Amino acid sequence: GLTPALDALGRSGVVFLDATAHAPLTLPSHASILTGRYPTSHGVHDNAGFSLPESIPTLATVLHGAGYHTAAFVSSFVLRGSTGLARGFDRYDDQFAGAGRAHLTLSSLERRGPEVARAAAQWMATAPRPFFLWVHFYDPHAPYDPPSAFAAKFPGRPYDGEVATSDF
Repeated sequence: GLTPALDALGRSGVVFLDATAHAPLTLPSHASILTGRYPTSHGVHDNAGFSLPESIPTLATVLHGAGYHTAAFVSSFVLRGSTGLARGFDRYDDQFAGAGRAHLTLSSLERRGPEVARAAAQWMATAPRPFFLWVHFYDPHAPYDPPSAFAAKFPGRPYDGEVATSDF
């Protein structure tokens, strides 16, 4: 009931009932997803202080080399392009309101899913074919603070509100 759009996608595609993250952190996990390697092989072990070495190919570099147009839209500052994840992407949208400010807050270093989805959909609407599009949503993620409409729909259940927010 929380995710009718994702549920419909699952009914028309393939669903993996057992999926395990390579690391319990965002940057190392994404480096693993995009390289097909474990953190011990790609060298990214934490969200800060690490970047993906240029010598390691990514899905984006391989597809770009094969003629795909590539774009990524990310919601968390820890996935900013300077971590090496932007390699191979023609467009890497990692703009955060708080970047460069002296006083940072968690909300200034992340973007809500609907904002990221709109930007990705705008790119996709005119993207030349073939293309590879990577979209990262930070919701749901602690601290759980769903938009007011979803907070009202799921009172006392902020995690569920953020999950439902991501299913637009």
